[in-house]
Amino acid sequence: MRQLIRIAVEMWRAVKFELLPTFGSLLTIFLAMILPGIVWVTSKNLSRADYELRKNLIMNVFLAGELSSSRADTLKDEFLHIDGVTGAEYISKDDALSKMKARFGGEILEGLDENPLLSSFELRVTEAVLEPQAARTLVMRLKAFPEVDDVVFAGELLSRLGKILRSVKLLGYALALLVAFTAIFIVANTVRVAIADRRKTVEIMQLVGATRGYILTPFVLLGGLLGLVGAVISIFALAWISGYISQSFVMINFLMPHEIVAFILTGLLLGMVGAIVATRKYLKI
Repeated sequence: MRQLIRIAVEMWRAVKFELLPTFGSLLTIFLAMILPGIVWVTSKNLSRADYELRKNLIMNVFLAGELSSSRADTLKDEFLHIDGVTGAEYISKDDALSKMKARFGGEILEGLDENPLLSSFELRVTEAVLEPQAARTLVMRLKAFPEVDDVVFAGELLSRLGKILRSVKLLGYALALLVAFTAIFIVANTVRVAIADRRKTVEIMQLVGATRGYILTPFVLLGGLLGLVGAVISIFALAWISGYISQSFVMINFLMPHEIVAFILTGLLLGMVGAIVATRKYLKI
């Protein structure tokens, strides 16, 4: 208990007498941690969107006119025999209108004398259709049916989303490395100032036989505290940003509890590493 009190007192002295450098370090660590945090949350949500879209790949086949029940069933069977198509659902003009009203509200079509929507088929397709050549082949085959007016498929959008996701992940890795070096450097510099301020005290402690661990522990914990507090502030800022976007624009998922813990522990670890670097370089014991 006495040891813990001594460590706490030494850390408080370091913060108290070097308040401005300590605040600057916290601010820098916060900014350094929040950038990869934003990339992490963005990548997480893009991955979720990509997964959901790939799980429910839909190709919309719009028809030139309304079909009879028997012709719709026949056409559905023909579509299901095409390679790459795993499911088919016929949507009449009235069904399409009901879906649009349920999604956007009835007032969206107010003032129209007749239903402007087209009847269509929603085809569920495999991921193989995401290949440009396979998509073009399937679209051409579907357009060969006389009842088909147009075919719409978001395969190109998914391909672009995949490229964006890969770019975001690479950016995240690069930022993570940059943050690691930045945090270590900032903490090391702060601890260096604390060491310089306490150098006489350290020399006295050496003369009375204090062990290396006894002398170094407060400085290492100071670095860990800086990293920890910076990471915690970053998490609160990320949570606020995510909540604001979810309420004002689009619903996004925040980090899971274990991811939050990992993020905070990373800040703690980087701070301690920075302190160890400083003590090895500037504190010769």
